[in-house]
Amino acid sequence: MSFTLTVEQGLPYIFVVCTGPVSLAELCAAADFVASLAQRRRQQRALLELSGTQPDLSFTDHLQLGTHVAQAFGTLQRVGTVVSQDNRVGTSEKAARKSGLRLRTFTDLETAQKWLLSDDIM
Repeated sequence: MSFTLTVEQGLPYIFVVCTGPVSLAELCAAADFVASLAQRRRQQRALLELSGTQPDLSFTDHLQLGTHVAQAFGTLQRVGTVVSQDNRVGTSEKAARKSGLRLRTFTDLETAQKWLLSDDIM
């Protein structure tokens, strides 16, 4: 099975859907890609739909991912991620938020989209 990354067009934010098996390397590369795309499109918000992925991450990997994501997305106003309930750990999210990134992780796409478009503080 392959890891795929698809960019949805025509939205007021970057929306990327990832599927397949993922390691820390793929997730960091996806974050770098999305950050670069947001910069080039001059968009300040991004949403990554990850519920179709099968992550293989250790606790340390989650911490490293959170730190990397915070650095990659540091200039964005807010970033949302959607994961399956089974893969909802929270370690990466906490590490990214501790580094100052306005990131929230959801298990429901519609809720994530509403938050991403809102002006709520968090």
